[in-house]
Amino acid sequence: MNLNEDSVRGSDCNSHRSSDACRFLSLFACSVLIVTAAILLAGIYYYYNPALNAIFPKCPFHSFTGLDCPGCGSQRAIHALLNGEIKQAIHYNLLLVISLPFLIIHFGCRLRSIPGRKELCWPLISHPLTPIVILILVICFWVLRNIPAYPFSYLSASL
Repeated sequence: MNLNEDSVRGSDCNSHRSSDACRFLSLFACSVLIVTAAILLAGIYYYYNPALNAIFPKCPFHSFTGLDCPGCGSQRAIHALLNGEIKQAIHYNLLLVISLPFLIIHFGCRLRSIPGRKELCWPLISHPLTPIVILILVICFWVLRNIPAYPFSYLSASL
């Protein structure tokens, strides 16, 4: 009994004609999942303050070392942003507040990509040096926020 390649794979998405349709459906399903999860998380973070509720995870790096990692204060910053407290959000995690517009633009471009056509892309984000620059910025933020002297103490995620 001879089996062709498509029947071995067991998927209708293997033919050339249907690959664009399957890519679109996959992208659509992922988009719906991401948007739904974002709405649910935004609702949770809007109504519940991570500083006052034990349901939110604590930073393991901070628990073990007493130092702030680059993400420390992010949950509190998101809660503050969703409640319109921008100054408080900046105090909790400046890096998150600065990076949010870039992340929103990047994911918006990815979600709006059209199957079979060139993906929408922001040249700054797709530049080969961007990950290196982001890594350097994150490491610098990590080090500077743990220096207990003025003006670096403003970067600390302390309450």
